[in-house]
Amino acid sequence: MTQLDRIDGGVNTARVSAAEADRIHREQRQDSARSYLLARGLDDVAEILGLVEPASPAPRTRQRIGGAK
Repeated sequence: MTQLDRIDGGVNTARVSAAEADRIHREQRQDSARSYLLARGLDDVAEILGLVEPASPAPRTRQRIGGAK
């Protein structure tokens, strides 16, 4: 078993490589979706999906003081 690990770089190496490949693929899909939506003027949809930063900051919620239990 140890010789097999030496050959392929170990089991953990394969997992890291797969995770890295998934991250790269996800980033490419997000870039494609972002460019598609922005090219068609769907900025609001891209913002809802979290592909772009919001144009205006989110409103702050007011805290309630006291109140019924």
